Amino acid sequence: MRIVLVEDNPGLRETFAQMVASMPAHQLVAAYPSAEAAKAAMQPGDADLAVVDIELPGESGIELVRWLKESQPDLPAVVWTVHEARDSVYAAIKAGALGYLIKAMALPDLQAALHDLERGGTPMSPRIARRVLRDVADSIPEVPPHEALSARELSVLRAIARGDTHKEIAQQLSVSMHTVHSHIGNTYRKLHAMRRADALARARQLGLIPGP
Repeated sequence: MRIVLVEDNPGLRETFAQMVASMPAHQLVAAYPSAEAAKAAMQPGDADLAVVDIELPGESGIELVRWLKESQPDLPAVVWTVHEARDSVYAAIKAGALGYLIKAMALPDLQAALHDLERGGTPMSPRIARRVLRDVADSIPEVPPHEALSARELSVLRAIARGDTHKEIAQQLSVSMHTVHSHIGNTYRKLHAMRRADALARARQLGLIPGP
C-alpha cells in the first residue's frame, strides 16, 4: 500500500515514516506539511491511501479530505488527529473520511487500523467508535409495542424465540419459506436489528415476547 501523509509536525512525520517502513508491502511515498502543499503535488494514482491531520496551517485537514473526495474519489482518506470532539468526528466523516484515528493510539494499533482499511474496513479508535455507536443508538426512536409488528410477524418472531426452524415456521403458518424470510426481514427492520439475537433482545425489551 502506497501512503501519503499530511502532517505539519516534523517529529510525527518521522515517527509515521518509521512505522510504515516496518510494515511489509507498505510504502510512504510522500509527506506534506500542509493541505496546500498536498493539493499542489498530489496526482491521481500517486497513492493508495491518504492519512491526514485535522489541524494544519492554512486549510484544515477536513477541507483537504473534502477536496480529495471530489478530485480523487478513488483515493481513501483517513484522519489522524488529537481531536476527539464530536463536531470534529462528524465533520471528518461528512467530508468523506473512511476512518478516524487518534494520535495517542499505540503504533501496533495504528498499524492494525491501516491493515483493516486495506481489507475494506472503516477503522476508528475505540473511544471514537463507542461515541458514534452511542449517538446512533440515541437517534433511533422507541417503537411502541403495539405498532412494532403485524400479527403474522409477531407469530414468526415468537416461533423464532421458541427455537423453531424456518421450515417448521413455514409449515405451522402454511406459507412458503420465501414468505417466512420476508416476515423475518420486516421484523428485523422494524426492530432496528441486524441479526436474530438483536431482534429477540429488542422484542423482549418491548414486551413483545417473554423474557428468558
